[in-house]
Amino acid sequence: MEITILLENSKLKGSNLSIEHGISMYIEKNDYNLLFDTGGPEESAIKNAAQLGIDLSKIDAVVISHGHSDHTGGLMKFLEINNKALVYLKKEALTPHYSKRPEGMKYIGMDSEIAEKYSDRLNFIDETTEIVRGIFLVPQISKKFSVPSSNQVLFAKKDEKLIYDNFKHELFLIIENNKDLVIFSGCGHSGIKNIVNTAQNLFPNKKIEAVIGGFHLQAGSFDYALANGEEIEDIAKWLKSEVDGKIYTGHCTGERGMNLMKPVLKDKLEMIYTGIKITF
Repeated sequence: MEITILLENSKLKGSNLSIEHGISMYIEKNDYNLLFDTGGPEESAIKNAAQLGIDLSKIDAVVISHGHSDHTGGLMKFLEINNKALVYLKKEALTPHYSKRPEGMKYIGMDSEIAEKYSDRLNFIDETTEIVRGIFLVPQISKKFSVPSSNQVLFAKKDEKLIYDNFKHELFLIIENNKDLVIFSGCGHSGIKNIVNTAQNLFPNKKIEAVIGGFHLQAGSFDYALANGEEIEDIAKWLKSEVDGKIYTGHCTGERGMNLMKPVLKDKLEMIYTGIKITF
């Protein structure tokens, strides 16, 4: 299995790839090609795919982790390029979503035209589903542990009223690799501990080879919605004890989150950058 980071907030020095706030991963497993999230509305992930020689028209499926624009922003362009891939997501991902900023509420939901123009391509998931052999989507995340405190600035619209987002629109991806598990998280709004714990409960006899994705330890680049140091250290200690292999993170984990987790996780923790490849 090979994973190419099509988009992350940062890139390596000297890279000429595009970056923006968002995440997107291209996953090749045997002869199956999967896109996990599509990056932000500047369509950087789509541009980077072309630059890296990745033919998006040959993608077999897209998985949308949740309904925020930094994960769905490239989806409309992708659907124009690719005329066959199904898009797997939760129906709640279509709900309008907002972020509370100092200047007021900002819409951060999916482009509403996607559901209007491409309803036949959307495949809603409400229970654990094996889309092909060894690739599972998990839409029901058990909340044994607390969720990230940085969720406090995130809202959804229900009955024309804004309410705190409960993240029922979030799912995660599990891929079996040599009988072990690789877990993919978009932002981990439901809590990365809860995501990993849910995977453990689904596959109690499997080792976790890797966790890849965002942990939402901060809301964008804003310093008013940060997880506190104790919260981050607790997450790092728990992941160290529960994950057998490596932890690859970035995007909404943030540089501060990385710096606070590194003393606990040490070489077990690696930051992802736009354009890098991870091979198992």
